Amino acid sequence: MVADSNHGYKMIGVGALVAEDLMGHPNSLMKPFRFSRYAEGDLHPVSNSPYPWS
Repeated sequence: MVADSNHGYKMIGVGALVAEDLMGHPNSLMKPFRFSRYAEGDLHPVSNSPYPWS
């Protein structure tokens, strides 16, 4: 599933990456979002942003 926050035109490229991944052509840009990251303990890196929601 590709979900967006009301910015659909920006999600076109993400949809293409997801489609390629589903067809067996993984892309390194999608690696941080794989479901197996939870079981692997490979969660998103800590942000360097000064804002807590980033």
